[in-house]
Amino acid sequence: MATTPRTPPDRDNAPSTGRRRGTDRDGERRRASRSLWDACEALLSANEPRALNRALDDLVQAFDCESVALHALAPSGELEPWCARGAWSGKPGDLRACLTVPLLRGSERVGSLALRLPAGRTWTPAKLGLIRTAAGALGAALGARIELQRLRHQPGRDAVTGLPDSRSFHARLQTELDRARRHGAPLGLVMVDLDRFGALNARYGRDAGDHTLMEAALVLRLALRDSDVLARLGANRFGVLLPEADVMPSRRCSERLRSALERHAFARVGRVSASFGVAACPRSGVEPLELLDAAERALTVAKKAGRRRVATDEVHHVH
Repeated sequence: MATTPRTPPDRDNAPSTGRRRGTDRDGERRRASRSLWDACEALLSANEPRALNRALDDLVQAFDCESVALHALAPSGELEPWCARGAWSGKPGDLRACLTVPLLRGSERVGSLALRLPAGRTWTPAKLGLIRTAAGALGAALGARIELQRLRHQPGRDAVTGLPDSRSFHARLQTELDRARRHGAPLGLVMVDLDRFGALNARYGRDAGDHTLMEAALVLRLALRDSDVLARLGANRFGVLLPEADVMPSRRCSERLRSALERHAFARVGRVSASFGVAACPRSGVEPLELLDAAERALTVAKKAGRRRVATDEVHHVH
């Protein structure tokens, strides 16, 4: 009589169960990371209460916690409560796992993040790892926001974004060109135009336009190196100086900036795109006017080609 071999169910099901558990954990990590990124994006939405509330909700979801609070660096230099979500008071004997981590931008402390778990829960190693990642990302976003707000009313700064203004940018361009010539190093220059900004202003109003410029400044600043220079040149235009970057690295940087702007959900107007014109010293010129004209030509090409793209100056200067 023929028999069918039996397979021990537990042993065969174990790999499937393990794979399913691993998939579940991967899904949880992806959801937590997505919520953390959404929170960082919301922090870049300048002075928008709804965006701050959204950031707090995203943090609660990312860390699967009951309460979250952010403290930020005040003009006095002290950390002050900024925003919070959930209950922070409890009855005597109601012990909860709480955690406070500093938020740093470089070596400067710009705030702190406080978290509180539901009763009976403890911090897992995976969650603590995510919190360490969060501290760096949130510190960068919060630090950029605080820095630009602090600089808005200083001489040489744009009053809307806090970035260097056009005069400061042109002075810095001359300084960087002099340095590039001394050391035989390249210098990248990028012109950035927010697309159809006039129509955006007409539809949503001047106040919404200013908030969009503030958010765009933060998004661009976070995507650049500390040594790079970002300035507002007027209306919807930004200028970027990229020390020691030739044409191709400058183009790659511009593509990264374009993607960062397009991924960001602007609080009042939704999605925004931009056009980029790229030039570099010495290929496009060694004098400020030559370099500015080259970047302007490239920007015109990008806009005439349909906007939302990066174009490079193709004229080679011989000196």
